[in-house]
Amino acid sequence: MTGPEAQRLAQRFAVMLGGEVLQSLFHFGLNLALVRALSAHDYGLFAMVFGLAAVALTFVRAVAGVPAATFIPQARSGPAARALAVSFGTGAVVSALALGLLTALAFAPFVGAGALAAGALVTAWSLRSFLRTLLIVRGRAGVAGLSDLAYAVSGMALLGLLLWGEPGALLWDSLWLLAVAHGIGLVAALAILREPIRIDLRRAGRRYRRLWRAFAWSVAATATANLQGQGPMLLVGLLAGPAAYAPIAAVLVLFSPLRLLGTVVVNLTQPEMARLIAAGETRRLRRVAAAGSAALTAACLGYGGAILVLAGPIEAHLFAGRFAQDPFVLIVGLVWATVTLTMLYAGPKTLIETRLGFRDLAAMALASATVGMVLVTALVVLVAPAWSMAGVAISEIIVLVWCWRRAPGRAGATPAPRAAGLSRLVPALVRRLP
Repeated sequence: MTGPEAQRLAQRFAVMLGGEVLQSLFHFGLNLALVRALSAHDYGLFAMVFGLAAVALTFVRAVAGVPAATFIPQARSGPAARALAVSFGTGAVVSALALGLLTALAFAPFVGAGALAAGALVTAWSLRSFLRTLLIVRGRAGVAGLSDLAYAVSGMALLGLLLWGEPGALLWDSLWLLAVAHGIGLVAALAILREPIRIDLRRAGRRYRRLWRAFAWSVAATATANLQGQGPMLLVGLLAGPAAYAPIAAVLVLFSPLRLLGTVVVNLTQPEMARLIAAGETRRLRRVAAAGSAALTAACLGYGGAILVLAGPIEAHLFAGRFAQDPFVLIVGLVWATVTLTMLYAGPKTLIETRLGFRDLAAMALASATVGMVLVTALVVLVAPAWSMAGVAISEIIVLVWCWRRAPGRAGATPAPRAAGLSRLVPALVRRLP
């Protein structure tokens, strides 16, 4: 990697990291306030809804975000890149609205009107997440950072007003708060861009039909990855109840800065990987993947070690002793191990995604999810909910080993014919753009 390229990536990383830090601080403050204000059952329920919203993000990323990060950097002209952005933006809008509606319908029989808040959060968060990815791909990381700032500041202000008022419906009001804050961040980014919003269902439909095989496997890989990553943790809430899930959710919040850092690195490196793939720069591609995983792992080891050492004071003071009856240190250790494993394979997995290896990812994630779900069920039923994270960690080990063995660009590895064919499809699509 040359000096100017490294400087450009460093500048983009600084802007993106600043935005993620703001969001992380806001989410941490919100969760801390809710842990203290809500019962264990209600906080566990909030965490489950929040987790489902995060799962919805990954589907929108599969349908629109990953294609945007993969194909737009390879476009041969500005008009071609803008046409692709319109198509994938249309896909993001349609998928975000559909997921929001499905979420509301799924929760309606159990929580009544509160389901509207869950659906609004899914839609608003998914749309802002896609716009953020698109801005980064188009080299507008600064605008993405300002959108993050608008989201975090408005969210903090709304949280203050919420806590100042009556706490009767705090659980659902907090979900509305998040939806409104995401909407403000979305509007702020669009206002700064001053570009017309274009939705073209007809052209988007044609383009998606041409790329249906790639997208179908992308969605399949995302579904199985969600099953592998989020399924076991949500299974704890379903088997043991929201109250038993609450301490695990609280510890996951402590490690959320690392997960957000991982998102930053993926969003930063994936467009660069797409460019290097198009240029045939195998050696530099390998370095980018390895550097991303190394940086994330170093951050995870340092941060997680500090959390483990301070686990007692954190539970007593930050969480006001709410989880004194739970094996808090054990949960911290298991979550730390799980997050570290995900950081170790972030680079090679992103590389496999960028080279469109979705079919292999789907098969691997399904196998890993099956092992994880079986282990989590056994641990919850036979041992204790706190030990369920050990089953999640074992499933992550399967992903780690597979990704590093199968990552394209490693010595002796060549892209799969299927991925290479899809990569050759990009110029043909670009040439057909108006």
